[in-house]
Amino acid sequence: MNFEDLLPNTICDAVASQGYSPTGALFPLNSYENRVYEIPLDEGEPIIAKFYRPGRWSAEAIGDEQNFIASLADFEIPVVPSLKLPHPLAAIPTVAEAASFYYTITPKFRGRARDELSNDDRKWLGRMIARMHNAGEHLQTPHRLALTPQTYGYDSVKFILNQPFIADDLKRSVEFCLNQALTTLTPLFTPDLKTFPIHGDCHMGNILWNNDGPHFVDFDDMVIGPPVQDVWMLFHGTAEEQKTQRDAFFEGYELFRKFDYGSLRLAEPLRTLRMIRHAAWIGQRYDDPAFQRAFPYYTQNRYWEEFLLAIKEQIGAMQDALA
Repeated sequence: MNFEDLLPNTICDAVASQGYSPTGALFPLNSYENRVYEIPLDEGEPIIAKFYRPGRWSAEAIGDEQNFIASLADFEIPVVPSLKLPHPLAAIPTVAEAASFYYTITPKFRGRARDELSNDDRKWLGRMIARMHNAGEHLQTPHRLALTPQTYGYDSVKFILNQPFIADDLKRSVEFCLNQALTTLTPLFTPDLKTFPIHGDCHMGNILWNNDGPHFVDFDDMVIGPPVQDVWMLFHGTAEEQKTQRDAFFEGYELFRKFDYGSLRLAEPLRTLRMIRHAAWIGQRYDDPAFQRAFPYYTQNRYWEEFLLAIKEQIGAMQDALA
C-alpha cells in the first residue's frame, strides 16, 4: 500500500462517509510525509483531511498524537485539534480508516508562518511553549517514539550504511564520521535527563500566527524527548542575535515554567541527530516519487559528500560547545 493507491474518489468517499458533502475539488497542501488536502464543501468552510503515510505509525501511536493535541486544546494552548468523527476507529474518536489509510479531519485554520519575530512575539511564544510543556509533562503516550541517540542516531546510521548506491570509499568515511559524532553526543543523554511528550519538530514553519498569536501545527513528529528539543530550532543568526532572541523567549517561558539552561548544551547534539535522521528518513521513503523529485541527488555522491561535510562541521560545533 502506498500513496499511489490514494485516489481522489477514495478521499472524497472517506470525507462523505463522515457526514460532509465535498464538492469534488481537492487542493493538495505541502507535506512530504503524509498527504494533506484542503477540501471545499457544498456548504460552509473547507476542511483539511490528513492521510497518514501507510506503515509509519500504528493506530495506537496516532492515537497518542491525537490525545496530546486534544489535551493541549483542553489546556487552552493554541493548537488546531482534529474533529470528532461519527465513524472513527475504536477508542480514537478523531481517527478513521479508508482503504487502509488512517486519516483525520480538521477545520481550516487561517494563519501564516513568520520568519522574523519581535521580542514581544518571542515572549509570547515562550509563554505558549512553557504551557505546552506543563501539559505534556503529565501525559502518558506509551506508543510514541523516544528521542534518543539510539532511535535517531544509531538506528538511522544502520539504514544509511546499508544503502548500495553510496560508493565504498565514501561509505567508509561516512561511517567513521557518524560513529565519531554519535560517540561525542551519546554521553550527554544521561539517564537522569528529563523527558516527556513534546512537539518534537517545533520550528518556525510549524508555528502559524494570526491576530490571536502563535498556533502550533503538525504534531506528526511528536516524541518523548527533552524540552530543549522544542526550543533550539527557534533561534538563528549571530551569537549576539541568538542571545537577544533567547533572552526574550525565556523571559516569557519562565513566567510559567522553570527552564533547565544546562540542557542548552544539547542543542548541537540534537541538531546532529536531526541531520542523521533526516538522511535516513529520505531513503526510507525514496520509492515515493515525491521524494525523488524533492531530493534528486540523494542516490548520488554529491548528496553524501555534502552530508559528510555537514557532519564534520557538526562534530566541530559539538566539540566547541562542550569544551
